Amino acid sequence: MNIKGSPWKGSLLLLLVSNLLLCQSVAPLPICPGGAARCQVTLRDLFDRAVVLSHYIHNLSSEMFSEFDKRYTHGRGFITKAINSCHTSSLATPEDKEQAQQMNVHPETKENEIYPVWSGLPSLQMADEESRLSAYYNLLHCLRRDSHKIDNYLKLLKCRIIHNNNC
Repeated sequence: MNIKGSPWKGSLLLLLVSNLLLCQSVAPLPICPGGAARCQVTLRDLFDRAVVLSHYIHNLSSEMFSEFDKRYTHGRGFITKAINSCHTSSLATPEDKEQAQQMNVHPETKENEIYPVWSGLPSLQMADEESRLSAYYNLLHCLRRDSHKIDNYLKLLKCRIIHNNNC
């Protein structure tokens, strides 16, 4: 298959790079010793694992974004379009650590709330290279942004629940 002149060559490269990053140094670790079916894991151990994984995912997403930025953007000004264009931007989240610490640990459940859905797949498949690169830039920008928030909030939640806000 010759993809040299194809509009998909950048997409294929990005897919290959992201798969390499995700598979790099990854070995599944059983939660229970020896894969036992019935074992108990402490909440502290679960939080420890979740924090390590979220930090790892954030580092990978940052690395993918940085690599994409270096290779494909070359002063195209994608950042100005990406600043507030994440589909998750409409979700109410604290702006900083202080605001997050003031939040209720058990927020009200909103049963009928409609959450935003990512609708960027058609943009990733456009024939126009500039539009496609912009869409990938936005996707990786949002992934990095959201993974950073998740990483920070998970650490804050661990601090509240496991260490009684004594971190």
